[in-house]
Amino acid sequence: MDFNIEKLDKIAKPRSERAIGRARLRKENREWLRLSQDIALAIHYYIRKSGMTQKDLAEEMNVSAAYIGKLLKGGENLTLETICKIQHVIGERIISVAKPYVNISLTVSAYSSTTMLKFSSDAAKSEKFSEKQMNQNNYVPAAIEAA
Repeated sequence: MDFNIEKLDKIAKPRSERAIGRARLRKENREWLRLSQDIALAIHYYIRKSGMTQKDLAEEMNVSAAYIGKLLKGGENLTLETICKIQHVIGERIISVAKPYVNISLTVSAYSSTTMLKFSSDAAKSEKFSEKQMNQNNYVPAAIEAA
């Protein structure tokens, strides 16, 4: 079986301008389209998990069922307002934002700018570790302990 390029040229049609335009838009918007698809999958998961229907979600968000259908296809450029409405209705976070400005270490200005905590062995084993227990010297800042 030989490959006949002439026959292929006769039957092959060039892509339409419309198809070329759609492909260009997909390429230019690839990043947010992927995020939109991820959000759509998360919405599918949470509404299925909760037993909610698309119609229920639409009613809770005060939007049309057709709009929910568009969202679930994964091609909508969602606003933060819409994402917040979705999160509120399904009761789950579907996106998060990195917070590089949040420093999780505690600061004790008298000893050091960053202080590590050392918990007693009892505190580490406890299922419930309350603030009251912390105040009873179940922890010692590392900078104080080293002094």
